[in-house]
Amino acid sequence: FNEAIKNFSKAIELNPKNFISLANLANTQKEIFKFENAINNYKKSISLNNNYLLAINNLANIYHELRRYNEALENYRKVFEINKNYKFLLGRLIHCQMYLSDWKDFDDTINNLTSSLKRQAKVCAPFVALSSFDNPELHKICAEIYANEKSSALDTPTIEHRNRDSKKCKIGYFSPDFRNHPVLHLIRDVFKRHDKSKFEIYGFSFEPNKNDELTEEIKKDFFEFIEVKDMSAEKIRNICRKKGLDIAIDLCGFTNFNRFEIFTHRLAPIQINYLGYPGTMGSKYFDYIIADKTIIPEEEAVNYSEKVVYLPNCYQPNSNYKSLDINSVKRDIYNLPSDKLIFCNLGSNHKITPEVFDSWMNILKKVPNSILLLLKPNEYAIDNIEDETSIRGINKERIFFAESLPHDDHLKRLKLADIFLDTFPYNAHTTSSDAIRAGIPIITLKGRSFASRVTASILKQVDMTQLVAESIEEFEIKAIELATNKEKLREIKEKIKKSIPDSKLFDSLTFVKDLEKIYQQIINEK
Repeated sequence: FNEAIKNFSKAIELNPKNFISLANLANTQKEIFKFENAINNYKKSISLNNNYLLAINNLANIYHELRRYNEALENYRKVFEINKNYKFLLGRLIHCQMYLSDWKDFDDTINNLTSSLKRQAKVCAPFVALSSFDNPELHKICAEIYANEKSSALDTPTIEHRNRDSKKCKIGYFSPDFRNHPVLHLIRDVFKRHDKSKFEIYGFSFEPNKNDELTEEIKKDFFEFIEVKDMSAEKIRNICRKKGLDIAIDLCGFTNFNRFEIFTHRLAPIQINYLGYPGTMGSKYFDYIIADKTIIPEEEAVNYSEKVVYLPNCYQPNSNYKSLDINSVKRDIYNLPSDKLIFCNLGSNHKITPEVFDSWMNILKKVPNSILLLLKPNEYAIDNIEDETSIRGINKERIFFAESLPHDDHLKRLKLADIFLDTFPYNAHTTSSDAIRAGIPIITLKGRSFASRVTASILKQVDMTQLVAESIEEFEIKAIELATNKEKLREIKEKIKKSIPDSKLFDSLTFVKDLEKIYQQIINEK
């Protein structure tokens, strides 16, 4: 990258009006996370050619990564005005609008998206599809289109298992999220509890920013922890081949900062899609996806390009349960009313669809002495959510916004709520297990797709399937019934509290043993 920057800079010096070199310089700076430099050079490129779509689109992408969603949307719309068929643009527009809680023409846009995918058009990145509609057939089509676009020039053959000079199975975990991130909160005990006499585990980190205290805590749990963020795919592949990995596990899929391209080089004879991305990768380079039979019923396995392997309990790992010290935690500390029933959803606002919001507002109407606590989004989204609340006849003062907190403090605040209202089609995932850990009942709507069945799997694990709805109408009925029946709410909370200590959901040792059986099983199959 440094050589590229040097040469693009020389090209610009020779011809300051070379808008392509300016954009390519920005592209390179973006790759090494020098975002402000990249933004300046994209702007210079666009000033020389205000119809240069690559620069406008990539400028929007940077703004999106920096969570400057309003500026991102402005630039995506410029691209749309020039060429509405620009690759993967429609999905980016939708995703950006969702982060802004801007739901204008939402249904028409989603219909456009789904009909375009049926025609095999390149309109959407897979992660966007998961939160836009509940259709695993189309999720697979979307992933296949995207994966083929990213790997069409490559056809790396499979590689054979190494000659075993060790009895240990070598496992590589790959992620940008070995930091204060929901994925690490879930899986950190897995690294700690692996049987090191049988498994040699490696961490491959491509976190773009500075690692944090949680990164330092987990490093000791790996045989080796390797920073690969600045490495090419070829270099990463060579390291993995030299170490003789048996299995490479992608913990992020198509989420932020993913390195899908490294897996097209075959890092190990077996490559697994697990945990961070709740859907299929749509790619021949991934051999397995790990799930449970609630997450992916056997009849839905056809909608996954990977072979589905099933854990006997919930697919989601969690750290062991420990009781929360909340004696001194009161609602007034968080500016929450002491005399109201608190509904909450402390997930990302991009998961909130107009249909879900309609349902939440219907519930608030039927439970007048209640409020809704949401995780505080950006200022534009706050304004839009308050406007949408008023449009639906609810006083916007009944919406409270919660600041982001460290995980332990987040759990303590969560325990002050009464009922968690889930999103659909993309459920709360880590936040669902957080709510159960805090003893809060979750009302969820279960669909067909992976992302829409995670909370149902978690609730099954704690014997709470009575909180799972099969329709939006049933979702509302369950929430209203629980909110207006204090005795029933108390009984359910007590039942959750009693089931937690013995639940397999928070039994990390049993979970790791089950996971290791899967690893050994698929190695033996090869």
